[in-house]
Amino acid sequence: MAMAMAMARPRGGWRRIYCMYGKEDSGIIAGLLWRAAFLASLQILLLNSFNFVAGYVTSVFPFLPIQAWSFLLGFGMGVMALMILCFLVSALNVFYSGVVLQWKMIQRMLGMVEGWHGVQSVLDVGCRKGMLLNAVALKLKKEGSGGRVVGVDLWLPGSGAKGSMSETLRIASIEGVREFVTCKTGNPCDLPLMNDTFDVVVSALCLNNLGEETGRITQAAALQRSRGLLEIVRVLKPGGQAIIWDLLHVPEYNVKLQELGMSDIRISEPVSAFMVPSHVIYFRKPQESREGADDPS
Repeated sequence: MAMAMAMARPRGGWRRIYCMYGKEDSGIIAGLLWRAAFLASLQILLLNSFNFVAGYVTSVFPFLPIQAWSFLLGFGMGVMALMILCFLVSALNVFYSGVVLQWKMIQRMLGMVEGWHGVQSVLDVGCRKGMLLNAVALKLKKEGSGGRVVGVDLWLPGSGAKGSMSETLRIASIEGVREFVTCKTGNPCDLPLMNDTFDVVVSALCLNNLGEETGRITQAAALQRSRGLLEIVRVLKPGGQAIIWDLLHVPEYNVKLQELGMSDIRISEPVSAFMVPSHVIYFRKPQESREGADDPS
């Protein structure tokens, strides 16, 4: 299965996927590349005028001989070279994680759903521009079950690179799945949806962002993530399936799901994404869930 995932390619190629979905990270990539270019320019300038700079520094600070200042300048240039390499690697990692890896992990998530032919309703929590949303819609279209997928996100005025609901629906039209897709504006911690509604709930790289304004390791952020997870459980039909791909906090979700009495909980091996560990977690909501499942404490 891993080999099949590694060999798979999206229809239209990676350039098409990047143009539709990857540009929301373009600002981060551009910032990293700009820093690398600035340091590289400074490195070249120092290299071409090394003797002059070493002599000038020695004349201003004569308490060290020119050999010592030359060593320190050379050491500083070495540190700058490492920083340039780190910026370039980080930019490449953001591109890979946000486009290539995300697409491959989405294919993996779809493969974890059992019985697509009987799925009528799917929810994507935190759908953004719709890479996962449209992949689900394409699956429903292929299966011919007549199912539909709802995407929920916090689309706000001036959201910029994160897109808008109209942009997400436009991309769904390009993918040829507009008739299978519905979008709603809503907070993942307070979904505007009825209890026990969806056969399948999916979410990719959403819950880990909840409460980040207070710091990811704070109790307030953990409470927000717990509320988001509880909302997924609330809107999932009894017997329904949920698949979540997230950064860092999946072991935390595992504990909470066990407390809630969810069944068939499975966690993937760690996968590095954006230079931190990520996991996919799968679970089913039992036919009779425990009372108090909506209590985030």
